[in-house]
Amino acid sequence: MNQLSPTAALEKELIDCIKNHFAGEIKTVEALGGAWTDETMRTLLKVAPAVYVAFIGNSPSDLRYCVKQTWALFVSVNVLNGVRIEPEKAFLIHDYLIKLLNNRRFNCAARAMQFSQSANLFSDLSAKRGLFVYGLYFIVDMPLPADDEQHTIDDFITYYHKFISVTPSWESLNTLPQDNNND
Repeated sequence: MNQLSPTAALEKELIDCIKNHFAGEIKTVEALGGAWTDETMRTLLKVAPAVYVAFIGNSPSDLRYCVKQTWALFVSVNVLNGVRIEPEKAFLIHDYLIKLLNNRRFNCAARAMQFSQSANLFSDLSAKRGLFVYGLYFIVDMPLPADDEQHTIDDFITYYHKFISVTPSWESLNTLPQDNNND
């Protein structure tokens, strides 16, 4: 098991995509793997404006061998006396992130990423630290890691079959009925 997990691969793709799109506009784009502690808030304050990518969790997917993942992007901007220093920039980053990522296909994902919601996360803790934070939430179907590269006929909806016991021999292209376990 020396391959990158699909979750880690998507985190990397998200960070690279945002960095490339916002080059020169955002000071940092990186993963946020833990809780919002005082240390995290101090770090956020030093580098705003910034975008932090966080994996939130999984839920069942209607696709076979996949899970539906929730991802959050936290946009932090500086405030002075409770007022955003560059309010237009904060809204532009927020809006362009939605435009950039909604319906975007990533190489490691099973389907395109979908925007779910956004929220104003301004709180007393962030106000004391001089930050204004927006949260943007996205969902995407991600494949589970494969144990091997072998596939069976069960993994395909359409398959080719050649009947050799029939005289004369004949061929067919068969389509299986689609249900929630096949996509």
